[in-house]
Amino acid sequence: MARIIRIALEENDRGVMLHLVDMPGAFTRGKNLDEALGKVVGEARAYETWVGIPENGPDYDIEIVQRETTNARLDDGDTEILVCKDKELDANYLQQLKMLALKSANDFQRLYDSIPDPEFRDNTKERTTFYGKVPASAREMLQHVDQVNGYYLSRVNIRFSESKDNLVANRYQCLRLIEADQQAKANMLTFIDNEYWTTAKALRRFIWHDRIHARALYRFAVRAWGYEDIDDPFCFGRLER
Repeated sequence: MARIIRIALEENDRGVMLHLVDMPGAFTRGKNLDEALGKVVGEARAYETWVGIPENGPDYDIEIVQRETTNARLDDGDTEILVCKDKELDANYLQQLKMLALKSANDFQRLYDSIPDPEFRDNTKERTTFYGKVPASAREMLQHVDQVNGYYLSRVNIRFSESKDNLVANRYQCLRLIEADQQAKANMLTFIDNEYWTTAKALRRFIWHDRIHARALYRFAVRAWGYEDIDDPFCFGRLER
């Protein structure tokens, strides 16, 4: 029997991003729906391998369960959709998200640590997006991923000011702050800067943000040093080779 991949579709005139509802942080994007849909099964297989779900046959059915038009710069890899599952008050799901957010940070660090020269620059990345200059070295990518901690927590009214210059330690501290905040634990809906947020969305965005930049970092690293020398904790090799 084919497994169902539920999709939340985010679109505008800049492109399409598809979020795999039951695989928090998993996504594909494209200039149009067909292009983004063509990447879904590969993303699902890589994601399931990453979280330790054994392969169970080749068949998937894709079901679009949510469709939203947003103002996000989808062409630059931005997103703002509140996925249907972000709204659920489900303690088990929040716990799953916290575990995945910490695993994702650890795996990003592991990928980074395998790179022989974190200062080596990819000159093809020299461009500016909605958030500023695109990180062009492994160190800049790591710093960029780490720097979103305060932003995501601020979306659920939690202040994060401590910085240990350590991605994993900072992520762990973020999770502790969420655990200590009753409103965050209640997955309350907030509306900040014209965007809806819940704790589940913020946690999903941690994973999504790690994943989008980890894949860029992996591509950059294997071009420079080859597949054999670079760790692949996110299982992106299934998509790239």
